[in-house]
Amino acid sequence: MTTLRSSVLRLLCWAIGIGFVLYVPFVLNTRTVFGYRVGNMVLLNLGLAQVDLMLISIIGAVSLNFLTGCAGLISVGHAAFFAVGAMAAAAAGQQLGLPFAATLIAATIAGAIAGVIAGLPSLRVRGLYFVLSTLALHFIVVFCFAEYQYAFHDVAGVTMGDATIMGFELDNNVKWYFFLLPFVVLVCVMLQSTLGLREGRAVLAMRDNELAAAASGIDVRMLRLKVFAFSSAIASLAGALQAYYFTSVSAEIYTLDTAIQFIAMIIVGGMGSIRGGIAGAVVWLLLPSVLVGTTVELKVLPGGVAQFLVGHQPQMVNLTFGVLVAVLLITAPGGLAGLARSFAARGSRQGSGV
Repeated sequence: MTTLRSSVLRLLCWAIGIGFVLYVPFVLNTRTVFGYRVGNMVLLNLGLAQVDLMLISIIGAVSLNFLTGCAGLISVGHAAFFAVGAMAAAAAGQQLGLPFAATLIAATIAGAIAGVIAGLPSLRVRGLYFVLSTLALHFIVVFCFAEYQYAFHDVAGVTMGDATIMGFELDNNVKWYFFLLPFVVLVCVMLQSTLGLREGRAVLAMRDNELAAAASGIDVRMLRLKVFAFSSAIASLAGALQAYYFTSVSAEIYTLDTAIQFIAMIIVGGMGSIRGGIAGAVVWLLLPSVLVGTTVELKVLPGGVAQFLVGHQPQMVNLTFGVLVAVLLITAPGGLAGLARSFAARGSRQGSGV
């Protein structure tokens, strides 16, 4: 009876979760719930465009978490792979006239090639020297993107074509949401499934102890290149999607700050966990809007406190993120995913009476 009740409860939770995911874009788009108008504070100051960008960032975050958290290969050049994807999609779509789906494939292939090139230094150098090689890659790719932009497009940016697939044009945020959501689910399931395969277990073994992994017969050198190609291909796909979503991109948006933000996402969410990459992207992309909306509603505070908070919103957001990262590094190195596992284990022990 307990098992049946647990199964029914689990199915009910899944049904509620799926219903929420399917209905939330209409709520954020119309600012109504079942026809009733809701305030901005109730919706946590969130918009559907922010959620769409969060979905794209989730793809980038989980791909970096696979590379750094699961394989142990630290990279600060993740923004470069986004730039590669955008540049490949623009070249395939604008110069070659390929359809939207083909440009995404071209961007994925270009990202895999760039990943192999980025992983080559890992065959000879380790630690800080390898990190510096990924940093050099970032500036090389951004320079190439800028030269491509000035040669074939406008100084203001690279204009992307229409995002149309099978006659379905992605021309509003709701359509983008329902297009991106399956992408995110597919990528996350694929990465999680990969970790359960023989190759995935080899990746984890390489991260934990490279010498022991090599002694057990794993070709560590080739595995590094495979992981880089796999991770960067996914990141470049996300970069192409982001470029089409923006409709126009410029080399200036692929800054080192963007790469650092992806590293912060996986630290906050939890290194070595696909769920951690999801949680980190959600927090990093949505929390600023929540904080800004909260400061606006704090006008009832006495004195000049409310005026100070409203007048220093960017600084308060940066301060909050800085404190959050510092606190998590000190108290919960496993990030939000690690905290969730700890609470689940604690609840399981209490439920079993241990």
